[in-house]
Amino acid sequence: MNKKPRKSLGDSLAQEFVYGEKMDRPVNNQEQPASETPPPPVEQPIADVPTLPKPTESTLATMFQTEAKEATIRFTVDLPESMHRKLSILAAKTGKKKAEIVRMLLDETLKDVEE
Repeated sequence: MNKKPRKSLGDSLAQEFVYGEKMDRPVNNQEQPASETPPPPVEQPIADVPTLPKPTESTLATMFQTEAKEATIRFTVDLPESMHRKLSILAAKTGKKKAEIVRMLLDETLKDVEE
């Protein structure tokens, strides 16, 4: 099996490969010299394209605005196994997390308590 010798990656090819910048000097005889490179393309004026109004920052801000969260405190509660099983079933049926359900139930119970 004959292996072809690999061509070394010259400076200009390496520069182009790594940085996407083309060097002006040729690497091998197949490339054109820098003096014969074609001129850059002429930019054509863009036709009148209707532009959409940019959304205002306030519109975007209101879309992604989140309510300031209150600091949380971890609270551990020991539940009877049967109560935990029922809570798990309720969470599965509603698609909510158990913690969300417990928070909702506590919120309902504690809404009349004055701070």
